[in-house]
Parts: sequence; structure tokens; C-alpha cells
Amino acid sequence: MANFLPNSVAWPITIGAGVAIWYFYVFNKEPAEPRTSLWLWLIVGPPLLFAFLLRAPIPDSSFDVWSLRLFHGERALRGYLYWPGEFFPTAAPFNPTPDMITGIFRHAFGYRLGTIVNLLVLLWIATVVDKLLRSYLANDKLRAAAVLLVVGAEQVIFEINNYMPDLLALPLLLEATRLTLNSNTFEKRKVLHVALLLGLAVGLKLSNGAVAMPIVIVWLWRIFTTKPFRTKEVVLTGLFSSLLFFAPFFPFLVWVYRMTGNPIFPLYNKVFQSPLYPPFNGWDNRWGGYGIWEIVAWPLLMFFEPVRTSELPVYSGRLSLAFVVSLACLFFVRKLEGPIRTMVFVLLFGSWAWSLTMGYIRYGLYLELLSGILLIALVSHLWSNAARTHWRSIMAGSLTFIMVAQLTMAAVYVSRTEWSIRPTVFDDFKGYQRETKYLFTDQSIRTLLRPDDRNTLDEVDVWIVSGVKTSGLLPFLNERASCISVRFAGLLLAQANREALAKSLEQVQGKRLWSLAIKSDYNDSLFALRGAGLKVSKVREFDLPFFSPEDIVPTYLFQVVKDETTYSTPERTTAKGPLAENIIHATLEAPDAPRTFKHDRTLTLFVRTTNRSGVVWPSLGAEKGEHQLAITARWLKDNKPRMSGDVTLPYDLAPGESTILPLSLSAPSVAGKYTLQVDLVQGRVNSFADKPLVIEIIIEP
Repeated sequence: MANFLPNSVAWPITIGAGVAIWYFYVFNKEPAEPRTSLWLWLIVGPPLLFAFLLRAPIPDSSFDVWSLRLFHGERALRGYLYWPGEFFPTAAPFNPTPDMITGIFRHAFGYRLGTIVNLLVLLWIATVVDKLLRSYLANDKLRAAAVLLVVGAEQVIFEINNYMPDLLALPLLLEATRLTLNSNTFEKRKVLHVALLLGLAVGLKLSNGAVAMPIVIVWLWRIFTTKPFRTKEVVLTGLFSSLLFFAPFFPFLVWVYRMTGNPIFPLYNKVFQSPLYPPFNGWDNRWGGYGIWEIVAWPLLMFFEPVRTSELPVYSGRLSLAFVVSLACLFFVRKLEGPIRTMVFVLLFGSWAWSLTMGYIRYGLYLELLSGILLIALVSHLWSNAARTHWRSIMAGSLTFIMVAQLTMAAVYVSRTEWSIRPTVFDDFKGYQRETKYLFTDQSIRTLLRPDDRNTLDEVDVWIVSGVKTSGLLPFLNERASCISVRFAGLLLAQANREALAKSLEQVQGKRLWSLAIKSDYNDSLFALRGAGLKVSKVREFDLPFFSPEDIVPTYLFQVVKDETTYSTPERTTAKGPLAENIIHATLEAPDAPRTFKHDRTLTLFVRTTNRSGVVWPSLGAEKGEHQLAITARWLKDNKPRMSGDVTLPYDLAPGESTILPLSLSAPSVAGKYTLQVDLVQGRVNSFADKPLVIEIIIEP
């Protein structure tokens, strides 16, 4: 909308539509239930607040956040996600709605405290869970403790300090579940409410469609089994509920379809056949079960294979326990209450749908919460006076004990890790205390930059995305520059995408192209640039202050130009043995080398390395680095070597080709006049430079 209307108009329209939907929902909602007990806030609130404060002042640097979430949020708050002429600035154009929500909180409270939206959402979740458990636990204190058991799953709490989208839809899914459980017949008003809630949840995260499916099936069953069957009412309800369901995300699907030919790009491209992606259905085959039997059993197997649940290989087993218990319930289904039977169906069907789509635990957080609700409902049922027997008491006690044990495990896991691998206040109190200085003042990165750095960034016309984790940082450095990615190899498997990339690069000829890469990722960035026919013309170190002058991200900022020489697709081959000295020739240059440098600091020397021989240089060494080609440097004083450093090739270097490599080494600790000798060697033995690069540097005290 922002491409047709200015934000000053688009936002009021959006807010007006939101208020209208909210009014519709509130005006038509069921009669108010009893107010939430004070005990809920006293028992559930402090642990959640404690979990939030454990790492609150330490900024989120998780992979997904830096690689796409920040980019999506900043871009979508200003207009369209991708601009005309751009080429996939992020791995895929996911719906940015959740990132816009977190972005609003980030702008309001600062980067560190912007994640407070997750704490508020968890408290909202607690109130819905409290309502769901009210018919099973009448005692306010006991019910509040049960709510804590439900929301205290480690996979849920892991995201309390992150700009991830997964928590935002959970209260909507749970409220849709509550409305479904509170009815056993077709009720038009509830159908419309559930449709809207599920549509909003899917709009916030597409993967929620899998776990929402069984709720839809429950309502379809009720509609078509209600007697008498009123065709007109059913048709009208179906039309209105479909409209409410698709309204939150259908416009975005249309936009993605027009851009890619697949409304849920790149997922299920074997079905939609977008020319911009290979015909794959999946997205990441690292996760979940392999083969039909593992997929069917994955909700249980994942407890024994936590490394295949997510990048954080820990799991306390909440869903696994509920899955086994639900299967057992099938043998006693007639003895269960209607709402419990419905929960068993939703959990089993939802678990299999989730497992079939990927089996990645972050996409199954609703199932984690529903598992806790179902287990507590079953414990209440087993403990009920009307049906209590010795074995029922044992079963109820065992389930309660296991859930408490899982909560304890979750607390241990949360204290040890999370998506940014940040320390807690107990791990690094001084660091925690230092970071608190920047609370509420961390809205901008640019204000922390040196004037010369800001001037350099202002020169950027186009960002070339070559770093795997830098897309999300670019809007904070220069929000006006467009973005073209050369990094995402999966996209470039498609011929249509390779042509689209070439067209995008052709359209920016004559503009100033720059790229940013984390230092450890620089060689891979060079590889990606080479594959797109680009090369680095100049490079510099860039200490990026990540929302504080003390949180420095070490990166390289480099200007990119088109490589006029056409080379084959870059490769990385292994040296099979020593290269002959008489056929290997190299030229080494470091025009920006300093003449003076401080002692005991790290010097980064940017060495332009040119292959002057007639053979391709292999970039990889054999096992244990044997025969590895590398640029090396060593300090000499009185012709005696002191210290050294090296850097390897990013890809096989063709004859006549050159590349700029950052060679980092520690400066001597003793002041004086030193000679820095730079050479190309293989396996630290054979020297191949036509003439070693010799630089005289004065080391200052």
C-alpha cells in the first residue's frame, strides 16, 4: 500500500481497519467470564518476568533475527517488503506482519526492551490458559500453578528475549481452541470468531496453518452433522468465515504470487512450479523425521533425537509425553469428556500435520502448550471423586510428577541457553550491569557511528547482500539503499533467478555498490560475489556498534564492482600434492599498509593477491591442511622471525585473477622498527610469490 499511498495515509487506514475488526470481535463475543484471579498474576507473573530479566539488557543477535527479521520489520513499517529492481534481499519474502509488531515495540522501547512484547504475549497466553483450565481446576491458586506448568515449556521461554515471530500467534490459537472446546454444536457466532482468530494466526506465521487444521475439521464436522441442516445458513456462514480467515493474509499471498508464481514461496514449489525455485516441497531437511514411519512417530522420537528438533538441541519432552498419552486415550475415548476428546483429536492430528510439514519445534509451540493443557485436564479427570480408583490416582500422580520434572528441566535449559546464546545476569553480572546503561536509548546504530563511517554509508546506492547474517543490519546503516542478494545458493539453482539477478545487476550499473560481511564470513562472501560476476575493489575494517559503543560487531565493509573478466563458476577443489615451484607465480600488493602501528594490537593487512601463473590454484588443503595454499606474514627484527599469521583462498583462483584477502596478525609487544614479510606458501613450506611483499613498519609503544 505504501507504494501507492504515503505512510501518513496508509497507517490511518490500517489502524481504522484494525479498530473495525476489533469492534466486530468484541461486540459479538460471548458474555464476559469471571475476572482473572489475582493469584494468576502473583504465581505466573514473577517467574515470567524473571525469565525476561535474565538477559533483557543484552541485545538479540540470533541468526534469523539478523538475517531476515530485522530487515522485514524495518522495511514493512515503511512500505513494501521488496522494492522494484531488487533481488531477494532475504532468503524468502515471508509475511512481515509479526516483524512489524516487534518493530513497533523496538522503536517505542529501544532495541533491548523491544522484546517486552513477548513477555506481554506470554501473560496474555497465561490468561487464556487460565480460562481453558477453569472447568478442571476450581481453586484459583492450584489453577495458577497449573498455568505456570503449561507456559513454562523451555521452547516457549527460549524466545522471550528474541525478535522471533513464533509467540505472537499463540494466544490467538489458544483462544480459538477455547471457543471450540466450549461448544459441541454448530454456532454461527463462534464459527466466525474462530475463523478470524485462525486467519490472524496464519497471517502471523504461515506454518500455523498445519496446527490450525484440526480445529477447522472439528467445526466442519459440527456444521455438517447438525440437525436440521440449514443450507442457506451454512453457505452464508461458510462465505463469511472464509472471508474472515483469508482477509489477514490473502493480500500478501497475492503479492508474493505476482512476484514469484508461488503464493507461499518457496514452500511446496513442486506443487506451484515457480520458475524461481527448484521443484522442492520442503525448506530445510535437517529437521524432523525421515521417511513415513519416522514422520508418523516423530512427536515421540524427537525426545530421543533433540538435535533434529531445532538448532538448540535440548528438549524436555512435553509434546512427546502428551502424544503417547493421547494415543493411549484412544482406547478409552468413550470414557472421556467431550472437550478432552476434542483436545486429543486436535493434538494427534495437529502433531502429525506439523510432523509432515517439517517437525521443527519452533513451529510446534502451540502443540507444546496444548499438551500441557491436555495433560492437566486428564490429571483432573483421573483425580475426580466420581471416578477415582487406585490406578487412576497413580496415573494422575505420575503425570503430575513428570510435568513438574519437565518444568525443572526447562528452567535448567533456559538458564543455560537461548537463541542468541547470551549469558544471564548470573553468568556475567558486570556485562549485564554495563548493558543496562543503554536501556531506552538504543533506537539507532547510526548515531553511534563516527562521522567518516556515516559519510561512507551515505555513499551506498545499492547494498550487495553477500553475508549470510547481515541483511537485517543493512536498514539500520542506510535505509535508502536498495538491496541485491548474491548469497542464497538455493535461489540461484533456478535459471530464471540467475537471469533475474543478472538483470538486477545490469540495472544498477554506474551506481555505488557496497557490501558488508562479518569477518568470519568474508571468504564465503567473496565466493558468492565471484559467482555473480562481481569483485571487491576496496575493503576496510568496520567496527559496527550494535546499539551501544561497547557491543562491537567486527565486520568488513567493501566496495563491489563488476568483474570485466568472465570466469567460470567458482569452485573449491583440494590440492592433491605440492605444486611445482617453476609454474606458480604470484603478485602480492598491500597499498594501504600502515607505516606505524601500536604494539599489542591486531593489524589487518588487506593483500591483493594475483595469480600470475598458467594454472588454477586450488583453495583447499588435504587432510589436516596439508598442501593448503595460504597468504602468510611474519614479523622480522634483526632478520629473526617473531610472530606470524595467515589467510587462505576463498575459492580456486584462476590464471590472471586477483582477490583481496584480509590478513590479521598481532603486532609485536616491543616497540621498534620491524619488517613485515608477506608471501604465498603451500603447506607453510614452498614459497610462490615472484617477490615476497616486504613492508617496513614502526611499532609504537
